[in-house]
Amino acid sequence: MRRIILITQREFASALAQKFQSVAPDLRIEFAWSLEEIVHAVDQQSKYTRIISFGSDIIVPADILNRLTSPAYNFHPGPPAYPGIFPSVFALYDRAAQFGITLHEMAPRIDSGAIVAVDTFSIPKEWDRLQLDTATFNSLQDLLSRTAPQLAHIDEPLPTTSNTWTGALRTRKEFEDLCHLPENTSESEFARRYRAIGEGPEHVLTMTRFGRVFRLMNIRNSAVVRGGQPTSALKTP
Repeated sequence: MRRIILITQREFASALAQKFQSVAPDLRIEFAWSLEEIVHAVDQQSKYTRIISFGSDIIVPADILNRLTSPAYNFHPGPPAYPGIFPSVFALYDRAAQFGITLHEMAPRIDSGAIVAVDTFSIPKEWDRLQLDTATFNSLQDLLSRTAPQLAHIDEPLPTTSNTWTGALRTRKEFEDLCHLPENTSESEFARRYRAIGEGPEHVLTMTRFGRVFRLMNIRNSAVVRGGQPTSALKTP
Protein backbone atom coordinates (compact mmCIF):
# COMPACT_ATOMS: atom_id res chain seq x y z
CA MET A 1 0.00 0.00 0.00
CA ARG A 2 1.42 3.34 -1.06
CA ARG A 3 0.26 6.32 0.92
CA ILE A 4 0.79 9.98 1.66
CA ILE A 5 0.56 11.33 5.19
CA LEU A 6 -0.66 14.87 4.66
CA ILE A 7 0.04 17.40 7.40
CA THR A 8 -2.23 20.37 6.91
CA GLN A 9 -5.17 22.24 8.41
CA ARG A 10 -8.61 20.67 8.56
CA GLU A 11 -10.07 23.43 6.39
CA PHE A 12 -7.88 22.39 3.48
CA ALA A 13 -7.79 18.60 3.84
CA SER A 14 -10.49 17.57 1.39
CA ALA A 15 -9.38 19.81 -1.47
CA LEU A 16 -5.73 18.82 -1.07
CA ALA A 17 -6.61 15.13 -1.07
CA GLN A 18 -8.52 15.60 -4.32
CA LYS A 19 -5.43 17.02 -5.98
CA PHE A 20 -3.48 13.84 -5.27
CA GLN A 21 -6.29 11.41 -5.97
CA SER A 22 -6.98 13.05 -9.31
CA VAL A 23 -3.51 11.98 -10.50
CA ALA A 24 -3.15 8.77 -8.46
CA PRO A 25 -6.57 7.24 -7.65
CA ASP A 26 -5.05 4.21 -5.91
CA LEU A 27 -2.90 6.30 -3.60
CA ARG A 28 -4.06 6.28 0.01
CA ILE A 29 -4.26 9.71 1.65
CA GLU A 30 -4.09 9.94 5.44
CA PHE A 31 -4.17 13.08 7.55
CA ALA A 32 -2.16 13.91 10.66
CA TRP A 33 -3.23 16.81 12.85
CA SER A 34 -0.52 16.44 15.50
CA LEU A 35 2.99 15.10 15.96
CA GLU A 36 1.57 12.17 17.90
CA GLU A 37 -0.60 11.19 14.94
CA ILE A 38 2.40 11.40 12.60
CA VAL A 39 4.42 9.10 14.85
CA HIS A 40 1.53 6.64 15.09
CA ALA A 41 1.03 6.60 11.32
CA VAL A 42 4.73 5.95 10.64
CA ASP A 43 4.81 3.26 13.35
CA GLN A 44 2.12 1.42 11.42
CA GLN A 45 4.02 1.60 8.15
CA SER A 46 7.15 3.49 7.15
CA LYS A 47 7.84 1.83 3.79
CA TYR A 48 6.00 3.23 0.77
CA THR A 49 5.01 6.25 2.84
CA ARG A 50 5.61 9.89 2.01
CA ILE A 51 5.01 12.80 4.38
CA ILE A 52 3.92 16.11 2.87
CA SER A 53 3.35 19.29 4.87
CA PHE A 54 1.17 22.09 3.51
CA GLY A 55 0.25 25.06 5.67
CA SER A 56 1.28 23.43 8.95
CA ASP A 57 3.73 24.47 11.66
CA ILE A 58 4.27 20.91 12.95
CA ILE A 59 7.97 19.99 12.93
CA VAL A 60 8.67 16.40 11.95
CA PRO A 61 11.63 15.11 14.02
CA ALA A 62 14.74 13.58 12.51
CA ASP A 63 14.04 10.06 13.81
CA ILE A 64 10.75 9.98 11.87
CA LEU A 65 12.32 11.38 8.69
CA ASN A 66 15.10 8.79 8.90
CA ARG A 67 12.60 5.94 8.99
CA LEU A 68 11.09 6.89 5.65
CA THR A 69 12.44 5.31 2.46
CA SER A 70 11.80 8.47 0.43
CA PRO A 71 12.13 12.17 1.25
CA ALA A 72 9.36 14.07 2.99
CA TYR A 73 8.42 17.45 1.53
CA ASN A 74 7.28 20.82 2.81
CA PHE A 75 5.48 23.62 0.96
CA HIS A 76 7.02 26.70 2.55
CA PRO A 77 5.02 29.96 2.16
CA GLY A 78 8.09 32.05 1.48
CA PRO A 79 11.19 32.17 -0.73
CA PRO A 80 14.61 30.80 0.33
CA ALA A 81 15.51 34.28 1.59
CA TYR A 82 12.84 33.95 4.29
CA PRO A 83 13.04 30.61 6.11
CA GLY A 84 11.20 30.17 9.37
CA ILE A 85 7.99 31.56 10.79
CA PHE A 86 5.66 34.08 9.10
CA PRO A 87 7.88 34.87 6.09
CA SER A 88 5.37 37.31 4.61
CA VAL A 89 5.49 39.45 7.75
CA PHE A 90 9.26 39.83 7.65
CA ALA A 91 9.31 40.43 3.89
CA LEU A 92 6.78 43.26 4.22
CA TYR A 93 8.65 44.76 7.15
CA ASP A 94 11.87 44.63 5.11
CA ARG A 95 10.02 46.37 2.25
CA ALA A 96 11.01 43.52 -0.05
CA ALA A 97 10.07 43.98 -3.69
CA GLN A 98 9.98 40.25 -4.44
CA PHE A 99 8.48 37.26 -2.65
CA GLY A 100 7.74 33.64 -3.45
CA ILE A 101 7.27 30.08 -2.27
CA THR A 102 9.54 27.07 -1.84
CA LEU A 103 9.03 23.33 -2.14
CA HIS A 104 11.82 21.51 -0.34
CA GLU A 105 12.81 18.25 1.26
CA MET A 106 12.29 18.12 5.01
CA ALA A 107 15.47 18.05 7.07
CA PRO A 108 16.17 17.92 10.83
CA ARG A 109 16.78 21.68 10.82
CA ILE A 110 13.72 23.76 9.90
CA ASP A 111 13.64 25.07 6.33
CA SER A 112 17.09 23.83 5.38
CA GLY A 113 16.41 20.84 3.12
CA ALA A 114 17.30 20.53 -0.55
CA ILE A 115 15.10 22.77 -2.69
CA VAL A 116 12.87 21.27 -5.36
CA ALA A 117 11.14 24.38 -6.71
CA VAL A 118 10.91 28.12 -6.15
CA ASP A 119 8.19 30.34 -7.60
CA THR A 120 8.59 34.12 -7.28
CA PHE A 121 6.41 37.17 -7.84
CA SER A 122 6.53 40.92 -7.22
CA ILE A 123 5.05 42.63 -4.16
CA PRO A 124 3.12 45.78 -5.15
CA LYS A 125 3.83 48.65 -2.78
CA GLU A 126 0.16 48.94 -1.83
CA TRP A 127 -0.14 45.32 -0.66
CA ASP A 128 -0.61 44.52 3.00
CA ARG A 129 -0.21 41.16 4.75
CA LEU A 130 -3.60 39.81 3.71
CA GLN A 131 -3.00 40.55 0.05
CA LEU A 132 0.48 39.01 0.15
CA ASP A 133 -0.73 35.95 2.03
CA THR A 134 -3.54 35.47 -0.48
CA ALA A 135 -1.15 35.62 -3.43
CA THR A 136 1.24 33.29 -1.62
CA PHE A 137 -1.48 30.77 -0.85
CA ASN A 138 -2.68 30.75 -4.46
CA SER A 139 0.89 30.22 -5.62
CA LEU A 140 1.29 27.30 -3.19
CA GLN A 141 -1.85 25.68 -4.58
CA ASP A 142 -0.60 26.03 -8.14
CA LEU A 143 2.76 24.52 -7.23
CA LEU A 144 1.11 21.59 -5.49
CA SER A 145 -1.06 20.95 -8.55
CA ARG A 146 2.03 20.95 -10.79
CA THR A 147 4.05 18.66 -8.56
CA ALA A 148 1.29 16.31 -7.38
CA PRO A 149 2.03 13.70 -10.10
CA GLN A 150 5.69 13.52 -9.00
CA LEU A 151 4.88 13.57 -5.31
CA ALA A 152 2.45 10.71 -5.83
CA HIS A 153 5.33 8.49 -7.00
CA ILE A 154 6.33 7.49 -3.48
CA ASP A 155 9.44 5.55 -4.56
CA GLU A 156 11.02 8.40 -6.51
CA PRO A 157 12.58 11.52 -4.96
CA LEU A 158 11.81 14.73 -6.78
CA PRO A 159 14.78 16.28 -8.58
CA THR A 160 16.37 19.16 -6.69
CA THR A 161 17.57 22.51 -7.99
CA SER A 162 20.66 24.62 -7.43
CA ASN A 163 18.68 27.06 -5.28
CA THR A 164 19.93 27.44 -1.70
CA TRP A 165 18.54 28.94 1.49
CA THR A 166 20.02 32.41 1.83
CA GLY A 167 18.19 34.12 4.68
CA ALA A 168 18.48 33.82 8.44
CA LEU A 169 15.96 31.51 10.10
CA ARG A 170 13.25 33.69 11.60
CA THR A 171 11.98 32.72 15.05
CA ARG A 172 8.80 33.25 17.04
CA LYS A 173 10.71 35.52 19.42
CA GLU A 174 11.69 37.79 16.52
CA PHE A 175 8.08 37.86 15.41
CA GLU A 176 6.82 38.68 18.91
CA ASP A 177 9.44 41.42 19.25
CA LEU A 178 8.22 42.92 15.97
CA CYS A 179 4.62 42.82 17.23
CA HIS A 180 5.45 44.77 20.38
CA LEU A 181 5.61 48.51 19.83
CA PRO A 182 8.28 50.39 21.81
CA GLU A 183 7.11 53.47 23.72
CA ASN A 184 8.98 55.79 21.37
CA THR A 185 7.56 54.28 18.16
CA SER A 186 7.31 56.89 15.41
CA GLU A 187 4.32 57.21 13.09
CA SER A 188 6.36 55.87 10.16
CA GLU A 189 7.56 52.86 12.16
CA PHE A 190 3.99 52.15 13.27
CA ALA A 191 2.82 52.23 9.64
CA ARG A 192 5.65 49.92 8.62
CA ARG A 193 4.79 47.39 11.32
CA TYR A 194 1.06 47.67 10.77
CA ARG A 195 1.49 46.87 7.07
CA ALA A 196 3.55 43.80 7.93
CA ILE A 197 1.56 42.52 10.87
CA GLY A 198 -1.96 43.84 10.45
CA GLU A 199 -4.75 42.44 12.60
CA GLY A 200 -5.59 38.77 12.84
CA PRO A 201 -5.63 35.74 15.14
CA GLU A 202 -1.85 35.41 15.28
CA HIS A 203 -0.85 38.83 14.04
CA VAL A 204 -1.53 41.67 16.40
CA LEU A 205 0.40 44.74 17.49
CA THR A 206 0.75 45.27 21.23
CA MET A 207 2.07 48.04 23.43
CA THR A 208 2.78 48.31 27.13
CA ARG A 209 1.57 51.40 28.98
CA PHE A 210 1.11 51.98 32.70
CA GLY A 211 2.05 48.40 33.45
CA ARG A 212 -0.64 46.97 31.16
CA VAL A 213 -0.48 45.41 27.69
CA PHE A 214 -2.80 46.83 25.02
CA ARG A 215 -3.63 44.88 21.86
CA LEU A 216 -4.69 46.40 18.54
CA MET A 217 -7.84 44.44 17.73
CA ASN A 218 -10.21 46.67 15.78
CA ILE A 219 -13.66 45.27 15.12
CA ARG A 220 -13.61 43.98 11.57
CA ASN A 221 -14.00 40.71 9.75
CA SER A 222 -10.73 38.82 9.61
CA ALA A 223 -10.06 36.99 6.36
CA VAL A 224 -6.99 35.24 7.71
CA VAL A 225 -6.89 31.93 9.55
CA ARG A 226 -4.20 30.26 11.62
CA GLY A 227 -0.90 30.08 9.79
CA GLY A 228 -1.56 33.14 7.65
CA GLN A 229 -3.68 31.49 4.99
CA PRO A 230 -6.72 33.43 3.76
CA THR A 231 -10.11 31.85 4.33
CA SER A 232 -10.89 31.64 0.62
CA ALA A 233 -11.52 28.04 -0.36
CA LEU A 234 -8.81 25.97 -1.92
CA LYS A 235 -8.99 25.53 -5.65
CA THR A 236 -9.97 22.01 -6.58
CA PRO A 237 -8.56 20.15 -9.59
